[in-house]
Amino acid sequence: MSIQLRRALKDEEIEVICNAAEEAARNFILSKIPLKHVEDLDLTVEAVGDKPLSLTVEVAVETELENSVLQTLMDEATDAAFAAAERKVRELELCELSSD
Repeated sequence: MSIQLRRALKDEEIEVICNAAEEAARNFILSKIPLKHVEDLDLTVEAVGDKPLSLTVEVAVETELENSVLQTLMDEATDAAFAAAERKVRELELCELSSD
């Protein structure tokens, strides 16, 4: 995913974007797997740079679910995190809007 930022972001703005991404991934996982079945949940959202800003999202879950099902859920949680980050950037009006 690529979004054209208007300017270099402040540390506080980057933190807000990362927090939105992490919360979205957490909420997604916990909406699919009851908390009592989650043995361990590790979410990492890392931001590098300010313009361009590069986000890395890592989701790791330990549960009794079958590996293929769990991998799909982790991939979908990662997608939810990136979508939330994009929404937050748009909400904060930090990006150039295109008519594509």
